[in-house]
Amino acid sequence: MIQEKLTKRQKEIIDTALSLTARGGIQNLTIRNLAENLGITEPAIYRHFKNKSEIVKTMIKNFEVAGNQKIASVSNEGITGVEKFVKSRFALVANNPPLAKVLFSEELFMDEPEYGELLMNMMHKHKDSLKVMLLKAQKDGDIRNDIESDMLFRLIMGPVRLLIKQWGLTGSSFDLIEKGDLLWESLKKTLKLQ
Repeated sequence: MIQEKLTKRQKEIIDTALSLTARGGIQNLTIRNLAENLGITEPAIYRHFKNKSEIVKTMIKNFEVAGNQKIASVSNEGITGVEKFVKSRFALVANNPPLAKVLFSEELFMDEPEYGELLMNMMHKHKDSLKVMLLKAQKDGDIRNDIESDMLFRLIMGPVRLLIKQWGLTGSSFDLIEKGDLLWESLKKTLKLQ
């Protein structure tokens, strides 16, 4: 069972799980590696989580909760809401660099269909919420209405994912927030009415 509120130790375990996954994929995330990295015994891990599966599910759930909170706070704001959501992704990753290698890396979980399905469900929920904002922006005349909302979503989130991946793969070699702002300005120009 995935808990909504994590204890301090559970949060440490999840943060370490994220780092291990970012460094070596889901195969690198073992109870032994967790215990070694935390400086505790393996049985100590089991006092907080039943098994590795529960840890991974909690890690994914944390991504979803963070995204849902941001979407809920901007859900009626059209393109402004989309902008706030996009910029929040950059801020989230900049404040927690291992996310750059895990957040948009479904391939890390391909050999684990259960985890892949959780990530896909999360993505679809976020996509559906962002599409509502895009449709509102089209209706309000803030962005062009000659592009279908699914395609708008891809036009926005594709570059966002790519920039985050590039930042992660280059070891945070550039200012993600600054480049994210530049990307958003370019996207707005692309989406504006002609």
